[in-house]
Amino acid sequence: MRISLRLLSNSVLIAGFAVIVTTLLIGAMSYTYGKNILEQQAEDRLILVRELKADSVSRYFKGLKNQVITFSHNLTIISAMQQFDAGFSKYANEVSNKGGIKYDNAVIQRYIRSFSNDYAKSNNGIQFDATPYLNLKNESTFALQYNYIFSNPFGIDKESRLDAVNDGTTYSKVHKQFHDQLRQFKELYDFEDIFLVNSAGDIVYTVAKGLDFTTSLENGPYSKTELGAVFREANKLENSKQAVISNFAPYSPSNDDQAAFIAAPIFAENQKIGILIFQLNLNVLNDIMTSSNAWKAVGLGETGEAYLVDSQYYMLTPSRFYLQNSQQYLKDMQKLGMDADTIARIEAKQNNAGWQKVKDVSVSKALADNSGFEIYKDYRNVEVLATFAPIDVLGQTWAIICKIDAKEAFAPIKELAHKFIWNLVVVVLLLMVFAIVVGIGLARQISLPIEKLSTMIQMLANTQDLTQRVDYQANDEIGDMAKALNQLLESFQRTCQETIISTQHVQFAAHKLMSLAEDIDAREATHKYEDNFASVHEKTEAIKEAGDSLEALSDRLQVLSRQFKVFEAENERTSNW
Repeated sequence: MRISLRLLSNSVLIAGFAVIVTTLLIGAMSYTYGKNILEQQAEDRLILVRELKADSVSRYFKGLKNQVITFSHNLTIISAMQQFDAGFSKYANEVSNKGGIKYDNAVIQRYIRSFSNDYAKSNNGIQFDATPYLNLKNESTFALQYNYIFSNPFGIDKESRLDAVNDGTTYSKVHKQFHDQLRQFKELYDFEDIFLVNSAGDIVYTVAKGLDFTTSLENGPYSKTELGAVFREANKLENSKQAVISNFAPYSPSNDDQAAFIAAPIFAENQKIGILIFQLNLNVLNDIMTSSNAWKAVGLGETGEAYLVDSQYYMLTPSRFYLQNSQQYLKDMQKLGMDADTIARIEAKQNNAGWQKVKDVSVSKALADNSGFEIYKDYRNVEVLATFAPIDVLGQTWAIICKIDAKEAFAPIKELAHKFIWNLVVVVLLLMVFAIVVGIGLARQISLPIEKLSTMIQMLANTQDLTQRVDYQANDEIGDMAKALNQLLESFQRTCQETIISTQHVQFAAHKLMSLAEDIDAREATHKYEDNFASVHEKTEAIKEAGDSLEALSDRLQVLSRQFKVFEAENERTSNW
């Protein structure tokens, strides 16, 4: 490869390599720095949202606690508890004294079918037989169920519209006195239901009049539900300023939808007379955690969400991704190994809260009373940035999780990286063009004098004219080469001249030796040895002198031969530039 091409290619390679390496190093450092900044910003934003959500949840449950305690002290509630309890215990006798009640089995079966159909709609077609839950063993309780539930003229899920049954009983009179006020209170504070339970565990009143109405929470069909559990916990309280909350769990009178209850004891003159229980409307909690489905408005972008997980690892509030696209969500969960029954339940309930377990690193740490920030794969097997913390809800420890997909969180830096790569390509191409132009100029600047030297040396090699000299006077390395070459030519020229002179001396000495040899031969033939001894001696001395001259010339010729070889090598090397 000619030196001009080598200079051009090397200049392009050096320039390109330097720019690419420098740019990549700067880009890598910038990417890492930018990613760290985005991660910190995401963490700060998620922590802020988490703390706001946790504060809202805490205030919500604190408000519920205050409400249930306040109303347990309310004179209306105290009076209602006392009067409902009194009317409840003697309802059967009063009905009998007034002519009794005729139970129409067709009415009961019609209600059971309606309830079963309503249950099936909410549970993926599963049927529910309410017959085992009817309180047939107690005349008073069954009579109340029949009049206020089975024969209720407003039908299923609308039983609360009935102000009272016109049967002349004490219970119905009390019901007419308090029901409208308690119903308004339920609707105003958005509760699912309100229960009044006597100290023995009998549900003497509910607003909604579900199948749990009149049953016993000590030994009845719902005694082992969360309603029964919260009653027993509240019944243990001896302080009128205390309240307890249940876990979240399916509740069959509510079609096995998720339900939670909060309860406080009712005291009258320092004597516990019953328990006030609110069934919570979980939509309120869902709206807090989902910001009423306005995740983006609170800084959670396109993939951020916040949710609660209980101590059993069940999600208490729904996933954003289920709410936004339930069908795709269930397909994804199926691929990730969720069992078919859970998928069917979620699909029927149109909500994954209470049915889906989430047991990942953030939930485990939060339930272990730790808070922090993690990057991991969530329940969708998607990498996320998440903050987590424990939250105390009336003595229960839940986990609050606030997270966003890593892909979205790091999207700006990835977009910057793409732009950086494209800009790098453009810069490298422009630099290559610049390097080529500069390289061509540099190559010509360097190669032209060298080509001139090469041409001169080739001409010397072809013409063997040692009188020629390189005409290059620049004060640089090539100029030094030209001067050195000119000096070499001068030296070689002198050597050649000395060689010519030495050759002439050799020719003269050789001629003289030949003449002396011929003379000796002639004299030996004509004279005697004795007479010519002195003359022979003189000739011999002359021959020796000539021999010495030839030996000296031989040594000089050897030196000249070596000089010729050096010059020939230098000539060959220079010709290859």
